[in-house]
Amino acid sequence: MSGMPASDRKGTLARWDGDLLPLALVAFCTVMNFGLALVNNLVTNIQEVHVVAVQLIVTLCAAALVVLRRPRLTADQVILLVMLVSCVVISTIYHGRTDVKILYDMSVIPLFVVLGSTIRRVPRWCMHMLFIIVLITVAFETVMPDAYAKIVNPLRYYANTRSWVADKMDDQADDSGFYFGAQRGDATHRASGLFLEPLSLGYFACIAAIFYLNEYRYQAGRKILAVSGCSLLIILSDVRAALGVLFVIAIGAPLLARLPRLAGLALPFVVIAGGAVLHYSTAGDQHIADLAGRLSWTFEELREADLTTLLFGGFDQTHANDSAILYFAEVSGILGYVLLLYISAGVSSLNERPLITNAALIYLASTSLFGHAYASIKTGALLGFVVGSQKRNQEKPNIKYLPQKAVE
Repeated sequence: MSGMPASDRKGTLARWDGDLLPLALVAFCTVMNFGLALVNNLVTNIQEVHVVAVQLIVTLCAAALVVLRRPRLTADQVILLVMLVSCVVISTIYHGRTDVKILYDMSVIPLFVVLGSTIRRVPRWCMHMLFIIVLITVAFETVMPDAYAKIVNPLRYYANTRSWVADKMDDQADDSGFYFGAQRGDATHRASGLFLEPLSLGYFACIAAIFYLNEYRYQAGRKILAVSGCSLLIILSDVRAALGVLFVIAIGAPLLARLPRLAGLALPFVVIAGGAVLHYSTAGDQHIADLAGRLSWTFEELREADLTTLLFGGFDQTHANDSAILYFAEVSGILGYVLLLYISAGVSSLNERPLITNAALIYLASTSLFGHAYASIKTGALLGFVVGSQKRNQEKPNIKYLPQKAVE
């Protein structure tokens, strides 16, 4: 910055100083579980109440920052939020009850969308830093899996903080140190890295890819390099749904950046309809029995639901952990679930970058068919922040760093 005028340098430093606290909070959300796992394995036992307390403190800090800073939401974003709250209230009145945990999970991404709207932008160095940390932990686990399991021991952490994991450990007597699902049936190891379990690693790679596809949309070399790095993380985690999402948004990025607004709003319905077609066309196919079975938990429940269930919730929650549609519609109805997708993707009548919004809609709708893990604070906070920091004045490329041909 030595060649920068003093006034400009002061303004730049002030902007980054002002945004540093929200950025640090999002980074903490991303590494929080890994840090707690290290404490649990190397220092003292961590219990579920400790995790809940830490997560509650983080959430309250995010809410406090929203109050202290100035959120920049459009009128229709506010309307979408009010409509979602109305759906929740109506469902609660209809059933005479609600589920606080589902409501909390539902609030995570929208909260960080609002917080993201208070910052100038998510700087590249911040995403680079997170990506490098994730890559280092993944490389460590891949090269020295036994050392990773001994030092981090995700299974012990989840057994102490998730009662169902402890029960499953008693049944299976698993002492590998890796979280359930970290190994395929063919003995293929699935990397987890910073996130302790493979699914969130794949989801982080999708979010990073969405960010980099937008940031490097005029720089083909850097864009290819960044997407290749994200693809590597997904391949190592072996999260097939995430790989499919990355392929679609990477190939379709030029179209997603120019898609008319109404067409963009239809993207979740296109994805879910595609899932329904896949479900009904693969029923009974033993080659993809796992995929067909997981999709059936969503679409068979929706097919059997009556109108009041669709409107006000009340779905069978037996397989809700494998279907975000059933999980979130339980407290808001199907309309509430759709509104949640739009809010989480930053849909508005102005100010958003269509590529990020449309790619986020595809990501959210696709991963919803396989569970609600995308709403976990360790990846949901980062997604909300990337989405919320969209600004209309960033629609124009930075001419200074573009080749002459791109400027013309």
